[in-house]
Amino acid sequence: MRLLKKRGWKIKPFKVGPDYIDPSHHKRACGQPSYNLDTVMCTKNYVKNLFRDIMCAGDLAIIEGVMGLHDGALPKSEKGSTAEIAKLLNLPVLLVIDGRTMSRSSAALVLGFMKLDPKLNLKGVIANNISSARHANIIKNAVEYYTPAKLLACLPTSPELSIPSRHLGLQQSFEQEDDIYLRWEKHIESYIDLKIFLKLFKLKKPLPPVSSAKQKPKRWGIKERSRSYNIAIAKDEAFQFIYQDTLDFLDHHGCNIFFFSPLHDAHLPPNMDGYYFPGGYPELHAEALSKNYTVLKEVKKAGSVGKMIIGECGGLMYLGKHITNSRGKKFPMAGLFNFATSIKTKNLTLGYRKLRPAKISDRNKNIILRGHEFHYSNFTVNSEHTRWNNSRRKKDVILKDGYRTKNCHSFYMHIYWACNKKWLNYLTSSQL
Repeated sequence: MRLLKKRGWKIKPFKVGPDYIDPSHHKRACGQPSYNLDTVMCTKNYVKNLFRDIMCAGDLAIIEGVMGLHDGALPKSEKGSTAEIAKLLNLPVLLVIDGRTMSRSSAALVLGFMKLDPKLNLKGVIANNISSARHANIIKNAVEYYTPAKLLACLPTSPELSIPSRHLGLQQSFEQEDDIYLRWEKHIESYIDLKIFLKLFKLKKPLPPVSSAKQKPKRWGIKERSRSYNIAIAKDEAFQFIYQDTLDFLDHHGCNIFFFSPLHDAHLPPNMDGYYFPGGYPELHAEALSKNYTVLKEVKKAGSVGKMIIGECGGLMYLGKHITNSRGKKFPMAGLFNFATSIKTKNLTLGYRKLRPAKISDRNKNIILRGHEFHYSNFTVNSEHTRWNNSRRKKDVILKDGYRTKNCHSFYMHIYWACNKKWLNYLTSSQL
C-alpha cells in the first residue's frame, strides 16, 4: 500500500473478516480509512455495495486477506474466506506463502491453493522468510515450472521490519513511528519485480485526481437522515476497536459523532444523547482509567438517569465494577453493571456470533445482532442476567451474552452495527 501510494495511486484499503488492528495499519500506510469485508456478519449483497460505495474512479483497491486463502467460518465451506471475497468481487489474488525451510514443495503448496478452487483468479505469488538469493532462485524456478502463477517477490526476513505483538495481535498503528511503514515500502521495492506486478494485475499509470461529488451510499438503502442524535464515542489508547463502516453508518443515520478520552478528559462531553465504549485494551490502562474518578462518576450518573450507554468487550470491562490486571491488582471502574472482569488468567474466546433476544417483546422481536468475540479476559463476578442467546442449530452450544440496566447495554460481542439497522432504532427509540 505504501509503495503504490508513493508511485501515485490512490489506495483504498480493505480487510477480509473481523479485525480492527490490521485496518489501522492500512490507514497509517496509505492515509485512507480501511473497511472490513465480511460475509458472515453481513450479506453478500451488503459487501458488494460497500465495496462499490467506497471505490471511486482511479482508485486502486488492496484487500488484505484473513488467515489462509481458503480459511473461513467453516471447514467445509468458503463462507467468510478471502477466496469467497475475491470471487464475489471478481478480483485477482496475490498469494503470500511462507517459504521458510522449503524448496520444491513451495510449488506443491501453491498448486494446492489453486486446485482447491479453480474458479479463483490466482495470478501471482510472494514468498516470505527467504534465507538467501539461492533459496529465492530455487523457489522461483519451482513455482513457475509446476504452476501457471508468477513468483513476484522473495522477501527475506529483517529485524528492522518487526512490529511487536501482544495478546490480541500486533501492537496498534498509533503506537508505531511512521518510519516503520517507510522501511516496509523500501523492503518491498527492493525485492519485488514491479514491472511484472503492474503488467500481471493490469495496472496502468495512475489517473490524475478527479474532483467529483460524493456518491450517496447504496448499502443501507435509505436516504441520509437529518442530524438529531448526539453520540460520544470513547477513543484513546484504551478504546480503539471500532469499524469505519460503523462511523459511516451512524453518520448516515443522523448521528452527530463526538470523540472523547476516558483516560485523559476531565469530563464527559456534555449534551449527549448516548455514549459508546467500543473494545480496546482497558486492562493495559486500568490504573489510569481508575484514577479518572470524575469521568467514572459521570458515566455512572449518565446511566442512572436513562442515557443510552453501550459497551463492547473492552467497553463492557470498563462499565463493570472493577478490572483485575495481569498482575492480579484490582482497579475500580464505572460500576454500571454488577460484574467484574480479569485478564489475569488468559482464556481465549473467539468466534462469530448471531444473537437473538432471550425474551421477545414488541420492541425487540425482529432484532438479530451479528458480530464476533475475541478476548482473553473473563468474568470473576457476575450477578447480571444475560438478555441475548445465540441463534443456533440443534447441536450447537448455547451461548449467552448481553446485559442491560435501564438504557445501558454491554456485550462481550463486538457488534457489526452497520448491518443491524433495527438495533440502532431500538437503542435510540423515537429520537431518530
